[in-house]
Amino acid sequence: MTFTIEEVLKATGGRLIQGKREGVLFRGISTDSRTLLEEELFIALKGTRFNGHDFALEALKKAGGVIVEEEKAREISWNGDPSKVVIAVEDTLRALGDLARERRRKYRTPVVAITGSNGKTTTKEMIATCLKTTFPVLKTEGNLNNLIGLPLTLLNLTEKERVVVLEMGMNVPGEIRRLTEISEPDVALITNIHPVHLEGMRSIEKIKEEKGELFRRMRQDGSILVNQDDPLVVELARTFLGQKISYGIENPSDVMAKEIQLKEEGTYFHVSMEGEELEIHLPLLGRHFVLNALSAIAGATLFGIPLEKAKEALEHFRPFPMRMEYKELPGQIHLLNDTYNANPRSMEMALETLAEIKGEGRSIAVLGDMLELGEFGEEAHRWIGRRVSELKIDLLITFGEKTRILKDSAIHHGMKPERTFTAKDHEEAILWLDQMIREGDWILVKGSRGMAMEKIVEGLIQRRS
Repeated sequence: MTFTIEEVLKATGGRLIQGKREGVLFRGISTDSRTLLEEELFIALKGTRFNGHDFALEALKKAGGVIVEEEKAREISWNGDPSKVVIAVEDTLRALGDLARERRRKYRTPVVAITGSNGKTTTKEMIATCLKTTFPVLKTEGNLNNLIGLPLTLLNLTEKERVVVLEMGMNVPGEIRRLTEISEPDVALITNIHPVHLEGMRSIEKIKEEKGELFRRMRQDGSILVNQDDPLVVELARTFLGQKISYGIENPSDVMAKEIQLKEEGTYFHVSMEGEELEIHLPLLGRHFVLNALSAIAGATLFGIPLEKAKEALEHFRPFPMRMEYKELPGQIHLLNDTYNANPRSMEMALETLAEIKGEGRSIAVLGDMLELGEFGEEAHRWIGRRVSELKIDLLITFGEKTRILKDSAIHHGMKPERTFTAKDHEEAILWLDQMIREGDWILVKGSRGMAMEKIVEGLIQRRS
């Protein structure tokens, strides 16, 4: 990527404090002074635990120039190399987004944007996998889905790519609106709407309104993919003026799945679309992954990719680490590692998968706290405890302060106390598991990122290998 000073000033509305206007070409944008390269433009961002302005002078020694906020601009220019470019803006984070939007407009490459409470990353990867069968694709790497990561992804856009697939996360009000302004999507998808990050949003209605900004702020002559099984998504889609392609399992849709079966080697289902029907073997465990796959098929059709080609791509899709990752341990012990994160709906879906897949074996749930739920936290843990009992999970191990509520709720709704255990740390959970498991058992390990539940998975594998 290259930018002239004029392009930067036009995109950001910034002021050139020092440096020449002519003959300077920035060969990249960086927000990290540690990896900054010569001739790149450094943008000094501010966060809750860092301030890029603290490193701006050092960055100016390596970079072709810096973008800083107005209050710091004079200080940087007085103390830095006078031959280097210093640009002042009101807000450096906004400037980063504005530069990314300018890049997006320059190439006019179709953009697919994905948000939702659960399944964003898997859906993004499935859609990109289907599209890659036909087009060069630029996509969000990992979960770089925020007001820094998404612009940095767009800034990598070149004339080579034919489609961009972007994931949009949300932690604070207004984030989806701004990400939509930056990316100007042609195609959009809200996977689902469930109670997550309630510390910042307070209510499911607020989450719906914030996620709905994607449909409201995108191009109204674009296209949206609608999860027909999520009533809140359906409600948001009603006012969209452009093309709609629906997908679902429970409700009539343009792209539908039926005859879903879970087996050790993955999830099997039949997909029907426009009179065509095919069986697909998805190498992931869980009915919820079927909805992700249906959205990918729906998206692929928008770009002229036939169902057979989408099927082939999805059958070669590989799960991400710590997202219902399956591993068989010696002694026919089946382990489901779903430790990447947790919220009430994802926890419930994982437990439903465990209950369905266990067959003649026992089901063992090792559950950690669900975090960032605010006032809804106690209610959410009580609900999951009830579901543990209703799904007839055979053994329950809890880890964390909040899961004590979950355990008490499971017992209150009929689970025998002797089938539950509260671990004081990861090691105690590992030891208890190692003593209790037997041939044919299915074990689910899940909790929020902050609970580091993967340590239990790693410890059990080490003991059993």
